[in-house]
Amino acid sequence: MSDSRKPIIGVVSCSKSLGGYQIQAVNEFYLDAVTDFGGIPIVISPRTTSDDLEKLLDMCDGFLFPGSHSNVAPHRYGAEHVELKTDEARDEISISLLRHAVDRDIPCLGICRGFQEMNVALGGTLTPAVHESGYNDHRESQTDDFSEKYAPSHPVLVQENSKFEGWLSQYNWQNTQSFDVNTLHNQGVKKLAPTLMVEATAPDGLVEAFSLPDQRFFVGVQWHPEWQATSNHFSKILFKEFMMEASHS
Repeated sequence: MSDSRKPIIGVVSCSKSLGGYQIQAVNEFYLDAVTDFGGIPIVISPRTTSDDLEKLLDMCDGFLFPGSHSNVAPHRYGAEHVELKTDEARDEISISLLRHAVDRDIPCLGICRGFQEMNVALGGTLTPAVHESGYNDHRESQTDDFSEKYAPSHPVLVQENSKFEGWLSQYNWQNTQSFDVNTLHNQGVKKLAPTLMVEATAPDGLVEAFSLPDQRFFVGVQWHPEWQATSNHFSKILFKEFMMEASHS
């Protein structure tokens, strides 16, 4: 990819309160991953108007929907339970961008919350606490040591004839059936959106990754590949493929 065709990647931000101020924030792990793999990240504010949304869709070559400590509001997928930490403005911009991006076939990568937003945007539902719904405990380790927090926690099982299996084979990875990932989430997929295809599951059966067939790149992962992305084999594949498709937009 030449410097003249570095893809512009729109990264959705989150609303935070800090010292009495309302701020928009994106963890630098995500921005670093974009730049490390040849992209130009721009932060997208949830205050984007419908008119500006069209301009963003024209300007951006791809979109990254990052993780967050907030959860998608239950009413977005027809549920009635109470979530302690939501971000309605982010829900609105993310779901709108995702649906328009699908219509235009603009590459999208969703991570953790972004993975869940993708499922909701296309008609799926979420379970608020997977460890209370028959699955293992996928919550993050309560430690300030990031190397421990983001350490591999369990394998994911790659589905046969999936995009992931094809990537692992293409990049000559010795094992195309599974690889290890970290885990830092409470929510998870309850009902998968009907148009999505499962790419990988946890050993307990929880959906950990999916894609949207017939799109150039529409991939969601439940784990955090942005952590030390340049030294993790599958993270390198994921971000390289994302940037390659975005550079052709």
